[in-house]
Amino acid sequence: MRIGFFTDTYHPTINGITYVVDSLKHHLEAEGHTVYVFCPARTISASVIRERTSEDDHIIWIPSVKNGFFDTSDYALFFPPTILRKIQDLDLDIIHIFTPAQVGTLGVNAASKYDIPFIVQHCTDLYEFVEDYPNVLPGILALVNIVFPLSVKLQWRDIIEIVKLQRPRLGRVKWSQDIIKRALTMIYSRADAVIALSRKSKVQLESWQDEIYFYDVTLMPNGVDAIPRPTKAQIQAFRQRWGIESDDEVVGYVGRLGEEKNLPLLIEAFDVIGRERPHAKLIFVGDFDYRQTLEEMAAQSCYPDRIIFTGSIPREELGVAYASLDVFAFPSLKDTQGWAIHEAAHASKPLILVDRELSEVMRDGENGYFANNDPADMAAQVLKLLCNTEQRQQFGRRSKQLALRFTERNQVRKLIRLYKSVISKHNVAAQLPSEDRFGLLSSVLHRARTALGRSNDQE
Repeated sequence: MRIGFFTDTYHPTINGITYVVDSLKHHLEAEGHTVYVFCPARTISASVIRERTSEDDHIIWIPSVKNGFFDTSDYALFFPPTILRKIQDLDLDIIHIFTPAQVGTLGVNAASKYDIPFIVQHCTDLYEFVEDYPNVLPGILALVNIVFPLSVKLQWRDIIEIVKLQRPRLGRVKWSQDIIKRALTMIYSRADAVIALSRKSKVQLESWQDEIYFYDVTLMPNGVDAIPRPTKAQIQAFRQRWGIESDDEVVGYVGRLGEEKNLPLLIEAFDVIGRERPHAKLIFVGDFDYRQTLEEMAAQSCYPDRIIFTGSIPREELGVAYASLDVFAFPSLKDTQGWAIHEAAHASKPLILVDRELSEVMRDGENGYFANNDPADMAAQVLKLLCNTEQRQQFGRRSKQLALRFTERNQVRKLIRLYKSVISKHNVAAQLPSEDRFGLLSSVLHRARTALGRSNDQE
């Protein structure tokens, strides 16, 4: 197959979507497929773009400038007829969209214009995300009022819905959420398939549908492989650098230090954990714009000298961080999967999560515990594990077993099956009268989703 990926965030930005795109591209190519990535270059320098293209001509870098609303995405600069002809020349079999912004809607436009089947992967919970970033409302309005109409062939019902969204709501967050909910529903209803990475996202997306806009949702987490195991010397060097003694008990988080990650919960919980366990330490591995706020909170906590911030560490070197943990804690309520949860499970770590529908590698009472979104309960669940070495080891072994069910290779093969099903049924539907097409696609995709769901549950 010839596959087109469309994403509004990619290298040099490092985030979950970048990892997913790289992983899928690598494994799909290993299976004999051809993958093209359409993404912002985060520069307008023609020489830089030419240099990157010479390294991999299957990545189509689109000149872009900072959009002013989200730090991890840019505003791409392109002449639609030119870029659409380039897409047409690639003769794609399927389009896979990772973001619903400018480059993502370019993929929707190309799919519609050239009758290419396309799927959408719901990677980011934008609906919840805007609670922590309320100032993005102008960008959301620009997406709906400018980018969306220019990229997608609108029907009268779409125009009516867009007009309705212009009516201000009480509060910027509520207004932003209403726009996101309706705009995503309009986009997703045009897709041949929609992928949810967690049960939480699947329920959310299905709840947004109505008699006007509807779509079929397939639960399919991204595959995650284990990070290479570190040597004893590497672990010792890491622990020495950050002042972790041999008898310390380390609770840790790995990932982006963003406001939406609910990380103050860990610092507040550590006031209790630190009192009960004199050798306990809390470590944050990662970086982002909320780090300074967290450091200030840590400085005002009961045990500031036992809270560590390492900053960002390259993913291939994260093995030492996971190996140094006794408990992995992930307090986020706004993730769609939690890549780091899989990495920690591969590293045989017991888990503490707050979101009960987030991860397929978490089983309450088998490899970790769910905590309420409350410092006292978070502390209580962590303390259960710190007080019981045997249980930590048992939970760690179970974590590894669950992680092995969702490796990159396993999940890519499920994705290939979905691609083939979508392409086959899209081609059949194209030969039918227009009034019969939706019924056929809906029925077939429902059966495909059910089969994939059974496969996930059985594994």
